[in-house]
Amino acid sequence: MEIPAKNGYRVGLCVRVNIVPFPEWSPMKMQQDNPLTFSSRLKQIRTYLPFLLGPAAMAAVVVYYKLLLHRFGDDPQAVFLGLQDWQTFFDEWLAPWLLTAAFTLYWFKAIYTRNPTYVIFAALAACLLLRELHWDPMIKKAIFPLLGICFLWLLLWRDVVDKPLDNWRHTVFFVAAIATYGLCQMVEKNVLGKRIPILPEFELLHSQYEEITECAAHVLLLAAALFGSWRRKILNVK
Repeated sequence: MEIPAKNGYRVGLCVRVNIVPFPEWSPMKMQQDNPLTFSSRLKQIRTYLPFLLGPAAMAAVVVYYKLLLHRFGDDPQAVFLGLQDWQTFFDEWLAPWLLTAAFTLYWFKAIYTRNPTYVIFAALAACLLLRELHWDPMIKKAIFPLLGICFLWLLLWRDVVDKPLDNWRHTVFFVAAIATYGLCQMVEKNVLGKRIPILPEFELLHSQYEEITECAAHVLLLAAALFGSWRRKILNVK
């Protein structure tokens, strides 16, 4: 930087910036020296918040059913049609769009970040989208072997994919999505409702419980794709 002097000459001013390390008492220094471990992250309450979406979705079914009873209590047909319209919205409209968004976002992130992890999860989202768009019994039976292939693929690429702590937000949302898909399967197989009778009006609301729980799992998968790391990787090709 140059500063004009009074006598007409210019005086050069050199500015030197010293990078001072964090003091020992600084929280940033403590975070550098003591990064969060797997066990410490499991102790954080926010780690478990995504797992509440599935049960919250089931509770929303009960609330909606009570609202329909309050509005059309004297007309059972209107209550039934209201439940069917709700199921159709989640099953035929919302679910395919959620999976399409997750699939597209995973592929975009795979290209943008050059992260092989997102390639596998894009393939997984594509398998779920295929099942959602086609109701063929063979596709329904083939979905679990296809998902198994994706997880085997993940194991084969274990040296290049993200470790759970490397991409923690993605890990939390994806594990929550798996747990919610499992909850949906328990509803579909009548584990929750008949064998474990904890869901009100299960015989009447069985399809609604299943579809909204599945949509909740789709939302968590989309959240994993959205909130996972956007950090770009450097690929070393030998």
